[in-house]
Formats: sequence, C-alpha cells, structure tokens
Amino acid sequence: MTALARFPDVPAVFSCHSAFFEVEAPMLHPQIRHWIAVDEACRLKCLSRGIPADQLSLVYNAVDLNRFKQRPPLPARPTRGLLLTKNFAHQAAVREACAKNSIQLDELGPATKRFSHQLEQDLLGYDIVFATARMAIEAAAVGCAVVVCDARGFAGLLNTANMEAWRRMNLGVGVLAKPTTVESLMDAISGFDAGDAAAVSAYFRRVAGNTHFIEEHLRIYNQAMQTDEAPNADARFLATASWIEEIGVSHPRRRWFHIVKELHGWPESPEPTALLMMLQSNTEILEGNAASLAKLGEQVGSIELEIAKSCQLMLGESNSRATAAEGSQTLLRAIDEEVSVLAAFVNEIKRLYNGIIALFIRKILLWARRRG
Repeated sequence: MTALARFPDVPAVFSCHSAFFEVEAPMLHPQIRHWIAVDEACRLKCLSRGIPADQLSLVYNAVDLNRFKQRPPLPARPTRGLLLTKNFAHQAAVREACAKNSIQLDELGPATKRFSHQLEQDLLGYDIVFATARMAIEAAAVGCAVVVCDARGFAGLLNTANMEAWRRMNLGVGVLAKPTTVESLMDAISGFDAGDAAAVSAYFRRVAGNTHFIEEHLRIYNQAMQTDEAPNADARFLATASWIEEIGVSHPRRRWFHIVKELHGWPESPEPTALLMMLQSNTEILEGNAASLAKLGEQVGSIELEIAKSCQLMLGESNSRATAAEGSQTLLRAIDEEVSVLAAFVNEIKRLYNGIIALFIRKILLWARRRG
C-alpha cells in the first residue's frame, strides 16, 4: 500500500501466498492490474474477496533446481528425520513418532529457534522430512520422503497417488484435513517407500522448476504494464484511503485487528471495565456464600444443642433412644466440621480475589496510560 501511494501512476501486481491468514488476503484497488495465487486455496480466497477471475492467475510455488540438487537413493527404511516448521503444537507428536520408529530427528525453523542458511545441503542428509508448503516441495524435489503436516493439521505421506492433487494445494493448509497425532504420523512413516519417493522427486523436478515460475511472472508483469486504461484518480485515491482505514489501528476492529492477532498472537479479552465488573460480581457472590455458610454453621450448632438437651431428658426412658440420639449428635458434629472447612475455603478464595483486583486495577491504569 505504501508503494501504491508513493507511485500512484505505476501499475501493481498482488501475490496471495496464504488462504489461511488475513494478512495475505487480497484487497481490491484500481492500481492493481493483476492478482497471483500460489495454489487453488489461495485462488478461491481471492475470488471470495471479489477479485475478477480474468485478472487472476494461478502460479504454483517453485524450486531452484540448480540449488536443490537430488540426493542419493533412499535407504530401505528411514533412520534420519527432519522437522521443518514455523509452528510448534505438533512437535511433541513428531518427536514421539520418530522415537518409536528409531528415527533420529533434527528440527529447524522459527518454532525451534534453530535456523539454517544452507537448507539445500542439509536436506541431502535426511531420509524423511516433516513439513508443509514450499519447504515440503523443496524436500520432495531433493528426493526425501515427505510427511505433510504441521500444527494446523495433517495430510499424510506424499506419494505418487496424491502428488498432483496436493501440488494444486501447494502441499499447504488445503490438504491438512486431520489433526497431527502420533498415530497418524506412525501410519505415514510405515508407508515409507524409497522407490515411490524417487518417483515423487522426479515429478517435482519436472514440474516445479523455477523456469516456468519466472516466465509466468514476467508475462503477468508485462501484461499489467501494457494495460492502456489508466485508473480514475478519484477511484484510486478512494481505494487507497479505504485500504488505510482497514489496516490503520483504530478503535473499530477492522482488518488491522485480525492481522495483529495473526502476527503477534493478541488474545481476545474483555474490556477493562468488564473485567472489573466480573471481579466485583464474583467477590459479591463469594461474600454471600461465606455468609450463608456461616449462618448454616450457626443453625447446625443450635440444632446440635437442642438435640443434646433432648437426649438428656430421654436418657432414663430408653437406652436405645439415647444411642440413636448420640448417633444423630455425632452426624451433626461431622456436618458442622464440614461446613467450617467450606467456610474457611470460601474465605481464602475471597482473600485471593481481593488481591487480584488490585493487580487488575494496576494493569488497567497502565493500559489507559498507554492509550492516552
């Protein structure tokens, strides 16, 4: 958007790389002459946002085959595995599945805090790779067996039966139909087939080279530059203003709010006033429960005293009645003790709430200071 505003007479091309994240969702603008989607899911995302079908091209992600060389033939069974990931909720499952299959697992990516600047060299030493999207395509092109999965979901083992359909989805979120579990990973690993992985590698090296990728982008760029019709200035300015309104931080939760949540993980939380009201309400409930329990304890004590007096009067009349009264007295004492324990528990909870309120007030004041 900054570039569009700075160069209002220059045509633009928008590339959508994710159908999952709002930050990648396309927006209409008369200066944008063409849109690119990297897979079928992104193409549908673009169409759902009103992008004209005749101005939208599907250009799959590619691999630099001069950089990512083919590895030697795979062994009969995998012994070394690599997890490539930007998220971490599935790491424990991958680790457990590999441990149960005696696979030595290494991990790379933002979620692991470990990075590599020579992935093309690293991949040559692994038999099986757990990854999605372009990372998975690169691993397949090198010749590794690939299990397509991440924290968003699980697809399975990439093979000759599914490789064409999964490529149309960029080996990404569009094929992650199941949760990533130890059982599903074990099943995928059990399907390891060195010969089939070699055929998959040959397919990706044939269709996913970057030559076609570059040619398609150059074609689209030239087409955008050769468009004779210049956008109306008022329409262009209005679109830019609307774009700024959507992504500029403001009180209404427009598109910017969803983007910030995606990039920084801001949780949904009640407004400070609502938090205070909730805490006050809970405190009042606890105070009411404590008073009710105290009153119940007094009533139990009163009943216990009355029963004791009655027992003394009836003691000479019947030993059996005295035994029954003693049993009742014992039961009421037990009830009294339980009520006392409950009352003490409620009082302790109330004390903790009173301490939390002070912390919330301090947090709210800091929040208000930052906003003011």
